[in-house]
Amino acid sequence: MLAVGLLIGFSSLNPAKAVVVSGADFAVIETAGPGNTGYYTVINHSVSEFIYGFSVTNPLASSVNSWTTEPGWIAGKTPVFGYPKTGFGYLTAPGFWTFPRGRPVFHVSSLTIGPDESSSSFFFGTAELASVVTLLLVDAKGNFSSINFDATQAAPAVPEASTWAMMILGFAGIGVLAYRRRRNGSATA
Repeated sequence: MLAVGLLIGFSSLNPAKAVVVSGADFAVIETAGPGNTGYYTVINHSVSEFIYGFSVTNPLASSVNSWTTEPGWIAGKTPVFGYPKTGFGYLTAPGFWTFPRGRPVFHVSSLTIGPDESSSSFFFGTAELASVVTLLLVDAKGNFSSINFDATQAAPAVPEASTWAMMILGFAGIGVLAYRRRRNGSATA
């Protein structure tokens, strides 16, 4: 009976991996949750760039969902046209132009992830983690750019407290059973 606890403990290891993908001023942390769910945390440490979109390459994206609770952002699979859907994309309006006195002025949208801001409101539905991230950037003057980077490190899976308890209980049970067998074996001899 107690050995069953050990088996349950090992089988319920949570794949709580996080892949940190980062450039000089940006980071995307991908965390897998229970089952086929997870989320991205997007961090902007730049001094002048605003993130208005990003995509993450994921080989299982064609069979899973993507969604966001970030206000004003939309989520979907990428690429939008042609080719297999191999990733997730998240996008908002970068801003808008006005022309006071005939001169163009760009206004960055408040929906973007600005300097020294972050968000964890981007979700995905697969157990597989990503390998490449593309960030879509805009600055206060309306200059658009993008940056690509690969996964640089992966944290090992960390079991939850309940998993540890079940594993310890299973090990204790095996120890008790082995002790009793050894004791019963020497008493009958």
